[in-house]
Amino acid sequence: MDGRFGVKDFLLFVLLAVVGVMVFLAMVQEDRRWIEMRDLRNAVDEQTRTLAQLRRTLERIETAPPVVVSNAPASQAVTPGTNNESWARDTDDPVVRLRPYRFPNDPRDEPDFTPGGEFVEMFEAQFPKITPFLYADVYARRIIEEAVCEQLAQYDPETLEYVQGLAEAYQYDDDGMWLRVKIHDRARFSDGEPVTADDVRFTINDFVFNRELTTERFRSTLNVIDRVEVVSEKVVDFIFTKPNFSNLDEALRFAIIPEHFYKNFTPEQLNTSTGLLLGSGPYRLENPDPNAQWTPGSGDLVLVRNEQYWGDARPFFDRKRYVVVDDNIARLTAFENGAGDMMRGTPDQYARKSRDPNFTDKNYTLAWNNMRSGYAFVAWNCGPRNGRDTPFADVRVRRAMAHLVDPYRMVRDIYAGLGKPATGPFSSQTGQGAPDIEPIEQDIERAKELLAEAGWVDADGNGVLEYNGEGSIDWPVGSEFVWEFTHSAGSSAGPKTAVYLKDQCAKVGIKVDVRILDWAVYFQTMDARDFDAITLQWSWSKPESDPYQLWHSNSIANQGDNFAQYRNPEIDRLIEEGRRTLDRDDRFEIWHELNRILYRDQPYLFANEVPWIRFVSKRIGNVHTYARGLAIEEMYAPLP
Repeated sequence: MDGRFGVKDFLLFVLLAVVGVMVFLAMVQEDRRWIEMRDLRNAVDEQTRTLAQLRRTLERIETAPPVVVSNAPASQAVTPGTNNESWARDTDDPVVRLRPYRFPNDPRDEPDFTPGGEFVEMFEAQFPKITPFLYADVYARRIIEEAVCEQLAQYDPETLEYVQGLAEAYQYDDDGMWLRVKIHDRARFSDGEPVTADDVRFTINDFVFNRELTTERFRSTLNVIDRVEVVSEKVVDFIFTKPNFSNLDEALRFAIIPEHFYKNFTPEQLNTSTGLLLGSGPYRLENPDPNAQWTPGSGDLVLVRNEQYWGDARPFFDRKRYVVVDDNIARLTAFENGAGDMMRGTPDQYARKSRDPNFTDKNYTLAWNNMRSGYAFVAWNCGPRNGRDTPFADVRVRRAMAHLVDPYRMVRDIYAGLGKPATGPFSSQTGQGAPDIEPIEQDIERAKELLAEAGWVDADGNGVLEYNGEGSIDWPVGSEFVWEFTHSAGSSAGPKTAVYLKDQCAKVGIKVDVRILDWAVYFQTMDARDFDAITLQWSWSKPESDPYQLWHSNSIANQGDNFAQYRNPEIDRLIEEGRRTLDRDDRFEIWHELNRILYRDQPYLFANEVPWIRFVSKRIGNVHTYARGLAIEEMYAPLP
């Protein structure tokens, strides 16, 4: 073999050297390009922060009031005729100027504050419609009243005092018979049209009070208003039917809708609509076209920032998206995988996840009592179903059902120990409920006695109760006691409640069938009174509840919210007396007596007074809990 280093070898060596140099130079060039890209990315990030700082500075300048008074009260009374109050009535009744809404915790000085982005909230059930005053569930209320439509006044998140909404001031009759409101001159709807007194008049007189529209659940509380009269373009009068404790709150706290938009639709079109939504709030529908309105099942509901929004406290997210996942496990899994920024956790999920550091490192686990907390219950149908009484039309049967269950066990096993047994429809936090009521104790023998008094006995010894005809209801003699328990698909408490009630009823010879319905048809079932018993949870929306909507017999008709069809003349009398009693202490004594009668009559099996439960991703900044709930408008998504 020839071992000499020849010309070919030399050329090959040179070629390899050249390739090596080229590879080296390419690597150097790539390193330089990577450094340039890194510097460029850092520069872009820096410019983004600068622009964000500029944007929040401009927003602060734009929304700042002419005069800032430190520690100013939520409202201030001034004498009519002074401080340019020429719009007020010439009476001795003071004018109350409302303080502009301010973020309780303003995030704009935070170093990582960045406006923009999208906030995704996950709902547990599909809401059927989002047309104002024609909806029936809490999900639509959240969308309409907290994002798209405004009220004349809103609650301060911390103090629950009135602050500015669409109104900048009001004058209230000392005798409670009228209210004059001055609408803010800058107020306008998302299509640019100004908010006027005609819009307020239209909302009440022509929409809510229109008997051709299915607005009964709102008429039942707004019926304290006799009529609305236009005084001038920006001044409106409310004339009340009589002095009522809730007059001021009802007049200041309903959604104002634009006449120029809603007057174009017939009552039939409105009643059957699913997504006719236009307001003056900080957000609007992404697609407001009424010919392409949102419908259930058509995908996520998306709201976009209303660039026409005139208010002082503009929210920071550009978009709000509402995602529906009706399965509890799937919803939590999707949330943990980043599909949402906020969701309502079940009691079981809270009990488990609040102790899981892998979860709490990435998410806030919040459970607290606030104005929007509520109570879980089973509503007994106290009236007819399909033309015939249900067994629960007899108060003795309803009380027997209360004696069959252990209220503390229900809280422990169904609601994971969160909350406490409810003893009526009022919050224990406000003093509106009677403080002397103790939960009904479990007593199987007493339940049997009450059932026998109501005509339910096991005459043939087969272990099942039959009706002997000696009770107070219209029921075929000899028929077995079989009733149907209805709960919604996706409910966490519903299946557990069904199993528990079925087991307890079996101990006294009662059979229970279970019916599960999608949320979209749940309220239709209640409106049709087509159930024996149905479970739900009410959330309070005011610091003091008006019991008329749920418990007055007038709220049974026209798909009112007294879907339990509970009638009691004494309850009607107390509601009417309480509503016209303006002194708070005297009124609360009336509510306490009403509470005692309701708990005695058991139109609901009052199950649990539950706290608000929310999981919020720590991707979101400035998350605080308040007496009003959460203030999403002051939250933001920091830069990564």
